[in-house]
Amino acid sequence: MLSRLDDLKNLREVLIASIDEADADKRAPLANQLRATLAEIEDLEGAQHVVGGNVSPIAAAIAAREARKKA
Repeated sequence: MLSRLDDLKNLREVLIASIDEADADKRAPLANQLRATLAEIEDLEGAQHVVGGNVSPIAAAIAAREARKKA
């Protein structure tokens, strides 16, 4: 089973490929989703209190909340 972080990293790769293949007028929403995905990856990686190889959901939520406060 993949962790949330793994899912987001896979999504990142799909979005990058989609942006490369999309027509110019379809890229903006994909770019916005990519930015949001990258931000969430950064939040989770910053909150990596690893427990058995998985990011603690509580630590990830706290880090995400703190990151939003700083933005």
